[in-house]
Amino acid sequence: MKSILYAVLSVISFLLFNTQALAQSVQSKPEKWQSPTPVFEQEFDWLKLTSNEWLKGDIIAMYDGSLEFDSDNIGIIEFDWEDVAELRSKDIQSIRMEDGTIVEGHIVIKDGKLQVVNEGKTKELNLASLLSIASSSANEWDLWDGDINLGLDFADGNVEQFNYNFSAGAQRRTSTSRFKADFTANYSENKDQDTGITKSTADSQRLTSFYDWFFSQKVFFRVVDFEYYSDEFQNIDSRTTIGVSLGYTLIDSSDMTWDVTAGPSYQTTQFFDVADDTSSKETSAALSLGTLFEYEITSDIDYDFKYQVLMVSEEAGKFIHHVETGLDMDLISDFELGLTFYIDSIDTPRQNADGTFPENNDYRMVVSLGYEF
Repeated sequence: MKSILYAVLSVISFLLFNTQALAQSVQSKPEKWQSPTPVFEQEFDWLKLTSNEWLKGDIIAMYDGSLEFDSDNIGIIEFDWEDVAELRSKDIQSIRMEDGTIVEGHIVIKDGKLQVVNEGKTKELNLASLLSIASSSANEWDLWDGDINLGLDFADGNVEQFNYNFSAGAQRRTSTSRFKADFTANYSENKDQDTGITKSTADSQRLTSFYDWFFSQKVFFRVVDFEYYSDEFQNIDSRTTIGVSLGYTLIDSSDMTWDVTAGPSYQTTQFFDVADDTSSKETSAALSLGTLFEYEITSDIDYDFKYQVLMVSEEAGKFIHHVETGLDMDLISDFELGLTFYIDSIDTPRQNADGTFPENNDYRMVVSLGYEF
């Protein structure tokens, strides 16, 4: 009897000991690591990517399936909209839906849902129907962004030459409109080693500006389309073109956009020097056709192609072409390296006073360092 009792007690003691050891083992087993959720400080916008990475900074805008975000440490970055998992705004944003509805408030995008909070009231909208996001802050600067680029080339020795190209652009965007202005200046000079005379070999300036109003995701109306151009070596003292046009988006994907525009314009050209029996000023009605193609090759490399043709009177040039194409490569912070190829062509250039004609086509390749703000 004692032996049986002893055996039973031994079994119970064994079970109790191992049960306790097992419980301690379970308790000491490390928990699976989980990414921490940041404390949402009100002075920042917050962005979470599908890779579970968090960024704090400022929302610039969302258009054409991409989000521009100014990271507090990294700088301005453009993300495909499909890579955005969560978005929280510190300021009031203006959002536009595909049906044209415009709603303002603080936005929270999470778990595939879009919420707009304004004056304590929350409105839930269909995230799939979101067309654009733009700042609605009282601070006007929140609506603007831009860039500055500078390219320089020096040569000394047997050939003394100086070239520079300067360009700058600014853009203001809301949920229903877009204003954009760009300026480019190109200048070159060289020194003749025999005579010591320095003369310019290129001197041109171009200012373009337009204002777009969006009907829908695909259609926009270019209310004002303006261009000023001057080129001494094309015998153009000043050429001003102003018009309107209708635009349509042919492709609108996460990494590619393609817009086309067409509309009437009016052009006034003042020439530098002309023959005695020729007027130095020419005016003409014009038809403007343009296209802009943008392709995000990688997250750090973008390709752009811009083309415009103006159909004017033969005295004003007949067909005037302008092409800009090239690559923008992100460097560090908000700096980028640009490689741009320009073509300017006039079908019938105006004759100079000495009887010669400017070349029909001008080509230019520019390498520049740029800064985005």
